[in-house]
Amino acid sequence: MKIYFQVILFILTAIASTLTVCEETIKIVTEEYPPYSYSENGKITGVATEIVEAVLNDLGNETRIKIYPWARAYKMALNEKNVLIFGLNRTREREGLFKWVGFITSNNLAFFALQTRNDIGINSLNEAKKYDVGVILEDSGAQYLLSKGFTRIAPVNNDLQNLRKLLMGRIDLWLTDELNGYYVFKKNGQDAKKFIIKYDFQISSGLYIAFSKHTSDELVKAFRESLDTIKQNGTYSKIVQKYK
Repeated sequence: MKIYFQVILFILTAIASTLTVCEETIKIVTEEYPPYSYSENGKITGVATEIVEAVLNDLGNETRIKIYPWARAYKMALNEKNVLIFGLNRTREREGLFKWVGFITSNNLAFFALQTRNDIGINSLNEAKKYDVGVILEDSGAQYLLSKGFTRIAPVNNDLQNLRKLLMGRIDLWLTDELNGYYVFKKNGQDAKKFIIKYDFQISSGLYIAFSKHTSDELVKAFRESLDTIKQNGTYSKIVQKYK
């Protein structure tokens, strides 16, 4: 009987601990980065968004996701407590800056140019240095190019600005996620055939969910376990299949 009550007490303590962790006040931030996270008909959606929402449902957490320009979301996750950021490339430079929850999906970066730009030829990343490249401010792609010695980069706050600059000839190349690029073309009424990928590459192990460093290990663990749960019970696979 004594052992029975000890087991019950242990379970109740574990449940109470989990509830306390899940009730901590958190902020969840991301950017307009389709098809991973984007606004549509007044709702934030996308494959990464739906995965995070499934984790929140598993935890019984009703925190709302908010979209910001990437530089602002990234700064919040770097400096504030209990900030969850997702759609974050896990790079060597960022490894120690965050507490990583888990993998969302893989992604591929590409240099887009106008189809008419026959003068642009790129066979290696190094060869792209001689062109003006549009990037997103504080984006992992921008950070990566800077780390590789690129000097002719032009940061802006959103993809539409880069698309317009590319069309006007104010930049030679636009660096973005490949799927995101095609989405932006379609959303803004541009025929994808007007553009060409001059070079593509990967800089990370994929897009991740992460917490700011000023977050308790217990909270990070709770989210990590729920992400594992939705991957094991098939929820994750169903979400990913919707966007293929």
